[in-house]
Amino acid sequence: MPELSNSMRALMLTARDRLEVHDMPVPRPGPGQILVRMAASPVNPSDLMTLKGAYGIGAAYPFVPGLEGAGTVVTSGGGIMARAMLGRRVALATGVGGMWAEYSVVDASRAIPLPTGVSLGAGAMSAVNPLTAIALVSIARKGGHGAVVSTGAGGQLGRMIRKRAGEKGVKVINVVRRAEQVAALEAEGARHVLNSSDARFDTDLAQLCRDLRCRMAFDAVAGEMTGRLAVALGPRSQILVYGARDQAQVTLNPGTMIFREVTVSGFWLSKWLPRKPLPLMLWHAREATQALKGGFAVSDVARIVPLGQAADGIAAYAGAMSAGKTLIRLSDEDLGVTPVA
Repeated sequence: MPELSNSMRALMLTARDRLEVHDMPVPRPGPGQILVRMAASPVNPSDLMTLKGAYGIGAAYPFVPGLEGAGTVVTSGGGIMARAMLGRRVALATGVGGMWAEYSVVDASRAIPLPTGVSLGAGAMSAVNPLTAIALVSIARKGGHGAVVSTGAGGQLGRMIRKRAGEKGVKVINVVRRAEQVAALEAEGARHVLNSSDARFDTDLAQLCRDLRCRMAFDAVAGEMTGRLAVALGPRSQILVYGARDQAQVTLNPGTMIFREVTVSGFWLSKWLPRKPLPLMLWHAREATQALKGGFAVSDVARIVPLGQAADGIAAYAGAMSAGKTLIRLSDEDLGVTPVA
């Protein structure tokens, strides 16, 4: 193993909503694992849920959060795949955290080499959102759905779902919360955009669902929105709840579920992806990284913050998620991305 520093800095979650920068030992990789010098890691809605103790990773305090990132492989613990990645720039996603640190150990199978021309900053955002968009659109197409409703459509993932669906011939009814988001999406070319704050929202959504024969929704909001979707979609519809923007319990009228045979189920990428055969997992990961080169997977970056100022950057992201990602800088390497004005 090459000579490495014995210590690193990491963001530790020591209790609910309590982040602290700590010095800790640099981890060492075991067989089949790699040690990555991290360049950057983004903040996602799933990370915000992790900070509040509401995400499903089940880690005990204290632990290092961060579900995805990118960096350079500096050493391996042995094994053909791990050794082949030495010196490579890679995108990472573990589903269990550990990315908000200067170094991270992951299984080599969880690392995807970045294509030429894809920056470390873009690569850091290549897993959670792009793979979720790939998965949701794949589920819709497999079920024969030609149209879907997408809530939280003003955010980065909402944009990816819209673009991915367009590539695959699936129409999207985009649901946002503010008039300025309607204008922004329409300026981007989105055809069907509804504001859930409008008085006619429920009526207009139901009419659009009838016109487009839409019987599926991707729900990033939950709370009362899930029940409103169930009514608008009509009989034998399916709602996939994959987020909890409202941080509220799903509310459903039992009569709607029973008499319209509505199905509501949860979607979690960390469970969906590992169930796929390894070649298909790697294919989807390659699709995501390739789409960073001007494709559906490109994310806007609102700010880049150093490790010591991460808490401020996380709070800013939580207050305006549709403005773009917060990237936590973990090294002095060139990230190759510029925050939007």
